[in-house]
Amino acid sequence: MQPDLVPVESYLAIAVGVFILYVALNIFIGLYGRARTKTARDYYFASHSVGPWAIALAYGATCYSATLIIGYGGLSYKIGTSMMWIAATNILIMTYLAWVVLGKRVRKMQENLDAYTVMELLTKRFQNPKVRPILAIIVMFSMMAYSVAVLTGTARLFQVLFEIEFLVALIIIVTVIGFYITMGGIVSTIYANFLQGAVMFLGMVVLLVGVLYRVGFTSGFERLAEFGTEYVSMPGTSTWWFLISLCLVTSLIPWGMPQIISMLYSAKNVRAIRLAVPIVTVWSFVILYTVYFTGPMARVVLGPDVETDLVMPTLFRAILPSLGIGVVLSGVVAASMSTASATTLQASFALSRDLLQPAFPKKISDETILKVSRYTTVLMVVIAFALSYLRLGTIADIFNFGAAASCAAFVPPLVCGLFWKRGTSKAILSSTVLGFLTVLLWTFFFGLKGQGFYGIQAIIPGQIVGWLVFVGVSLVTKQLPREHIEKAMKY
Repeated sequence: MQPDLVPVESYLAIAVGVFILYVALNIFIGLYGRARTKTARDYYFASHSVGPWAIALAYGATCYSATLIIGYGGLSYKIGTSMMWIAATNILIMTYLAWVVLGKRVRKMQENLDAYTVMELLTKRFQNPKVRPILAIIVMFSMMAYSVAVLTGTARLFQVLFEIEFLVALIIIVTVIGFYITMGGIVSTIYANFLQGAVMFLGMVVLLVGVLYRVGFTSGFERLAEFGTEYVSMPGTSTWWFLISLCLVTSLIPWGMPQIISMLYSAKNVRAIRLAVPIVTVWSFVILYTVYFTGPMARVVLGPDVETDLVMPTLFRAILPSLGIGVVLSGVVAASMSTASATTLQASFALSRDLLQPAFPKKISDETILKVSRYTTVLMVVIAFALSYLRLGTIADIFNFGAAASCAAFVPPLVCGLFWKRGTSKAILSSTVLGFLTVLLWTFFFGLKGQGFYGIQAIIPGQIVGWLVFVGVSLVTKQLPREHIEKAMKY
């Protein structure tokens, strides 16, 4: 079955025009961010200046990117409509509960401890400087994996829509992203992400309308079932454990990935966080259900033999008019740029502030680190570009691996640090190292998909080990000073 694709010539001018306009707006935002970035506080968390709409859409655009639209959209084409359960758990755990449970406490603790990065926050909370370089290394590792997944997904989109080489597409994306994140740090990133979140929302609405017009809703499910009832039933073409692993790894992203946690630092105040909750929840609902509905329906439109990472770009060309392709292209690029900028920026923060500055405290001041951060950001972009070019795995697999590693190291100490006074210095060190190593070893022995052990991905054993070790070690080691705990947890 060969779908009829819209010829490149019919939408090339529109798509390129929309993309150039979009890039121009991002350049303006980069220059605006540079003008607003005078101190290290500006560069790292915008000096607490961001309102609810900007932080809500920036958060959403950072969470959901080409990894979701291209990677998980293609994966849902392969597995079926059971993937809609991921949307449900993401809306509840990743979006609503993350803001309600973490938002206020993260923002207040960061202010109480005067922490610039998430690694610095945990180091100060548990009074253990030894864990800071370890967390920094884990962040650089996991952020690079995440950035690679995002850049690969976006380059795949350009490759299909413009019929250009993968390398050329990758160069275009990396050039644009590298410009505005090195210009203005988190200020540029947040306001660019606000724009990207709005464009992404419009693009997904256009995609949803296009697919519904082509296949219908009820008839779409009926036609999908003709390929096999597993595509419209639980757990789809995979196993229950694989589906549970995907729900867990995607839902825990904001609980254990610094580029998202640090977004909460930038909020003006706790009220801004509270007002952002309904905005980001509704936005996420539209984005998630669009992807997990259109992904399986792509099988009806395109047939059963499309490569996973090429499904969604090919679907765009098969169902959308020229203007629609331009809008959706901008939406996916917007999503990708927002996440790639946030992940590479966090990797840069980890290298400059959490590795270099503690190692040379007398030589590297906050003012110096602001300059150093721009150079380390360029370095992180170059590394992400090189790894993306190697195409080490599917977009979803690379993302899952990086997210599992980061969540194993960060979720137990972060949640316990915000809510439990008993956590200790030795607990965070033990939990971080053993949780991270569990993910690496599980992936090595059982594969990225957990295919060597019932489809159980590394996120599950990583969380089990991390939580058990943190709680167990905390109960048998010396508690932190009472006055320090009261200062850190003054909400």
